[in-house]
Amino acid sequence: MVRSFAVLAAFMLAAVLVPAGESARAGDEWPFGSGGGFFARGKDDYNLGLLGAKARDADREPPAEDMRPGMRRVAPGPRPRHDNGPDRLLVEILYPDGPAATAGLRIGDVICGVGGRAFKDGSLPALAKALIKAESKKGKVELLVEREGEKGRIKIPVIIPTGGRAAAKPTVGKGRVAIVEKSLRWLADRQEDDGGFKQTLSGINGAVVQTSLAGLAWLAGSDATEGPYAENIAKAAKFVAANAGKTMMMPGAAAGRMKGLDQTNWGYAHAAIFLGEYLARRDDRDVKRALRECGQALAERQEESGGWAHGPGGPNPLGYLELNIVSGLTLCGMGLARRAGYTPPADVIDKAEAYLKASGGGDGGVGYSDSPGQRGRGNIGRTAISWLGFQALGLSKRPWTAKMRRWTEAHIDDFSGAHASWMQHVLHAGVAANALGKSARKAYWKLMERDMTLARAPDGSFQPRPWHESLSMQSNSDVTFGEVWTTAAWTIVLAGPVDEDGLPGLPAWQGQESRGRR
Repeated sequence: MVRSFAVLAAFMLAAVLVPAGESARAGDEWPFGSGGGFFARGKDDYNLGLLGAKARDADREPPAEDMRPGMRRVAPGPRPRHDNGPDRLLVEILYPDGPAATAGLRIGDVICGVGGRAFKDGSLPALAKALIKAESKKGKVELLVEREGEKGRIKIPVIIPTGGRAAAKPTVGKGRVAIVEKSLRWLADRQEDDGGFKQTLSGINGAVVQTSLAGLAWLAGSDATEGPYAENIAKAAKFVAANAGKTMMMPGAAAGRMKGLDQTNWGYAHAAIFLGEYLARRDDRDVKRALRECGQALAERQEESGGWAHGPGGPNPLGYLELNIVSGLTLCGMGLARRAGYTPPADVIDKAEAYLKASGGGDGGVGYSDSPGQRGRGNIGRTAISWLGFQALGLSKRPWTAKMRRWTEAHIDDFSGAHASWMQHVLHAGVAANALGKSARKAYWKLMERDMTLARAPDGSFQPRPWHESLSMQSNSDVTFGEVWTTAAWTIVLAGPVDEDGLPGLPAWQGQESRGRR
């Protein structure tokens, strides 16, 4: 069986009107390879942690150089629950003057093992384990490498940003704090003078999304009033408050071609979540007004079905309207808007609940939409964010909320059904795990410690990775969105637990303010 996919140029056309991440700078390889024309994409590579290298599956054909608009039919790839990656990694990109490049690793080398053992049943677990061990003991990672038919070994020293043995536990204690701090600084270094970030998706609307996520990362990892990022947070709030709901204006015939591609619901929802969390720390009249406007706009944009679309304007060029990843984010946004005195209409919430139920299979899982072929398939990203939305709305005692909570707990580490953006599902599940408590966090990190370790780069950023859908599509939305997207998302998850290791976390979004320390 085959299925049709749109090649980003359809529902993400606005994203390709600007450079993909940082990849379009001529001659610049890190982080996503050089750009090559209007429809060029960044390389969809596995990041190899603090080694400062990226690689693809050596036994798989590389994707085509160019991406053209329109539809194509592709066979769906496998959906492995734990996705351990390929056994042979072909190096494609090196971090300039990074550990791997300095130690002698070259583009074109094939990494086939670590620590004297060849990879078996996937490279990712063994590589992540070796990185954690080396970092915590000030050691080196020894790679088994094939180069031009010859086999050899390369020892790569690992940068030590976490202070020695603390790195052995990168998701708790001092190790976690050190990783968070470096990522917060990386984000601060890339904030624009106006408080926003470079537009890598959907123009100004995308900048609102990126800035909101960066703002949430700073709030989770530092004091909003006296901490080192207080000014960054305030500038981000001002930018988001001024630009939420804005989109690219297209004249004449171009506007007709853009019909159904308005994506401002994403901007409004992320803005409301960030501004609501910000308002929980600092009183700000302008933020309060903007937050009320976000909540009202989201409620008014509900479709007749009870769900939400990318934005107003009817079906997009693929012919669909609602999608429940937006519905869940919208519910979170309206819930956080209550902090500004906004009260979502009861009929809006009731319609949304009925729609979410209709999209799922009755077990608490939230499907893509209620359309034929899209209902009945619960997904961790959609369910987690919808449950968080009902929590934010103060509706935790509703039977449907309890069902979504149980489903989320049971599937907290299942990303095999992720769609469109793998990182988005990692973010939503991670925020939900922090809200659910220690047991859920333990289950989440049992798998995701590996991916977080491999996502880290020498400069403090977090990089995207391939997954079954991006390999099948030959295009990765997380690469298009860029490093701010992935860095902010991982930092939010890592810093999220409330009042642990001296980090404030995200109590408003996670609904933990009245529960005290967890």
